[in-house]
Amino acid sequence: MPSITTSLLGVLALAAPVFSAAVKPAGHHQGSIPLPSRDLHFLPIGTWAENLAVRPNGNLLISTSTLNATVWQVSKPWEENPETKLVYNFDEWADRLIGIGESTPDKYIVVGSRFYARTEISSHVGRTFCAMELDFTKTPEAPKARLVAWIPESNLLQGVAALPWDRSIVLISDQYMLRPREVQLDWTPSPGQIWRLDTKTGKYDLIMTGYPEMNTVYWHGNKPTHDVGINGIRIQGNTLYWVNADNGGVYSMKLKKDGTPETPHHPKTVAKSDWLWDDFDFGPGNSDLIWATGNNSIVAVSRSKGTNKIVAGYGTSDNESFWSPTSAQFGRTKKDSNVLYVTGNYPNASSPIISGWIKALDTTGFKF
Repeated sequence: MPSITTSLLGVLALAAPVFSAAVKPAGHHQGSIPLPSRDLHFLPIGTWAENLAVRPNGNLLISTSTLNATVWQVSKPWEENPETKLVYNFDEWADRLIGIGESTPDKYIVVGSRFYARTEISSHVGRTFCAMELDFTKTPEAPKARLVAWIPESNLLQGVAALPWDRSIVLISDQYMLRPREVQLDWTPSPGQIWRLDTKTGKYDLIMTGYPEMNTVYWHGNKPTHDVGINGIRIQGNTLYWVNADNGGVYSMKLKKDGTPETPHHPKTVAKSDWLWDDFDFGPGNSDLIWATGNNSIVAVSRSKGTNKIVAGYGTSDNESFWSPTSAQFGRTKKDSNVLYVTGNYPNASSPIISGWIKALDTTGFKF
């Protein structure tokens, strides 16, 4: 729970103008910690920014969990004052969106469901999770949407990642602790698992379950302190990576061409810490680093060493710069290939005042 002072600072931050450039302390050297960042946009008060995708043209897409199931676009985020606008409301099928990920070029799978209340801690309505598509290919300024599939057996659909060799097939992570009811009586976690979805036909099946590395195990105590195990997922080459928000693990597993695990299918531990991971990305370029969000911080994880380092936010001299980060992805153009775009919410989930934010973190020159 944030202090009164912290909450007041959050109110002031929401009222203040957005700075157009990173504020670099005197004597700041390229790549030194905390890495420089700048604010791109604050979403309307009450809006929870949940996930992020980067379009081929470099524009950012932001999915929201409150007050409704919307996607916003930040155009040309490398510019001084990028335009941000609402591009689609999925209220025909969902009250809240969670993950968003590109399938085939400039088409995006978005997952969400109905919820009991328009708050960030509300539980979902059972058997209402679905996957939807947002298509920019034919009408770039006015994307079209369609329902791809209802997935009623799922618990809380999270991250979306396409198979690199067949991007019409996506994998979706799924794990939750809250039951689909208004008042919680049972805190037994659901199993962590992954679904495979054919975005052309709408057919889906459960392809990974029963792995302790995907589960919530109440690592931080008997009382529920976090509601998911497996959270963000990414695929690089033929390897699936995921983070476990509950036990602080980063894991990987080789995939076959159909998206199922290679035999023997035992997850590999890439790194282990006490972080409450949410989402991550690889980069920049061919770097072995994973850049992850967690604990009001941005963290760089070395896959080869299994170690991690805080690069921005809590744990640096700029403690309050990355409140409740939820998603991260590198830019896709020459202008911003070293820039990690991050979404989050200010002050944080336990505050009565919520506003989603989008920031740009310059990783140029960082070595680990």
